[in-house]
Amino acid sequence: MGIMQTHGIDRRNFLKGSVVAGGTMALGLMAGCSSQAQGSEGSEKGSGEGSASEFAQAGPKTFADDYIVSPTAAWEKYATVENSGLIEGMNFKNDTLWFIDVAMSNILKVEDGKAVVVYHDDAKKAMPNGAKFIDDTTMLITDRSQGLCTFDIETLEYKVLLGDFKGTPFLGLNDLVLDGQGGAYFTDPGQSDYLDKNGNVYYVRYDAAEPEIELYKTGFAYPNGITISPDANFLYVAEFNTNSILCVPSKTYVDAKDTPYVAARLTGGHGPDGLLTDADGNIYAAHLKAGEVVVVDPDGWDITTVRLPEGAGIFVSNLTIHDGYLYACEFGQGIIWRIPTSAKQNALG
Repeated sequence: MGIMQTHGIDRRNFLKGSVVAGGTMALGLMAGCSSQAQGSEGSEKGSGEGSASEFAQAGPKTFADDYIVSPTAAWEKYATVENSGLIEGMNFKNDTLWFIDVAMSNILKVEDGKAVVVYHDDAKKAMPNGAKFIDDTTMLITDRSQGLCTFDIETLEYKVLLGDFKGTPFLGLNDLVLDGQGGAYFTDPGQSDYLDKNGNVYYVRYDAAEPEIELYKTGFAYPNGITISPDANFLYVAEFNTNSILCVPSKTYVDAKDTPYVAARLTGGHGPDGLLTDADGNIYAAHLKAGEVVVVDPDGWDITTVRLPEGAGIFVSNLTIHDGYLYACEFGQGIIWRIPTSAKQNALG
């Protein structure tokens, strides 16, 4: 694996990296986000209905001399995906990395440093995008052309769970996050944009005998990635076509003082694609067309920007944290990168 130097910046000395020009054209569909916020000392931490949240409306934090990604850390190539189109949807299961190639209708995993195709739809009817494991063998998948789907990694069965919302076709699904209570939120951006804000976020109880779905929020300018706070009370939605991360109270949040708002705005690039949150509630955004990972705290204050190494592509689409590493998909060159991190993954995100 090739090793290259990072441009990570420590939490106290935040410097925004300049945007890298060039690269291949980005596909027109992407977004993602996640965040959380830590409340004042002594606030109650809860995860069920009616619980108070410590992950919203807190004040600025002062960080100690530690790093999410050390300035001396180096990116390395974890896997190169041959003949790839748009790599997304990373998940670890038993230390094996699974991911998606949207454009090629593929589901893949990494074995011995090589990307191996496990499922391929020759007809390219399937367009898997976001994915989360809901048990030991089953992925819940947002499919851009078919709706909400499942994939069994043992039987290789790919099937449609929900093809529409009460008879109305989805616009074109993108990403999802689990709530830890048998439900999932998923984004449906279609071709929504800055001037046509008709993107949606749905909620589904996938563990019910018959999946129960509701339109949770609407009016987004391309809702891309989505993530959730550690207490499950707040969603973070990557609003791709406003270059913003939105904070949206979840179904379990009952305090009327918080309403949807812009948690953070990014600078340069196109917009946030994939999002994740770590165990401390910090929000990580794959900044598309900027070649970087942007990290903000649960209140939107800048922590760090970690740029891909010189010569890497600019189309960062998806992120995950696993076993001491931050992983990033870059689909312009078809590479999955990783870099050491002190952060721990949010169990829900």
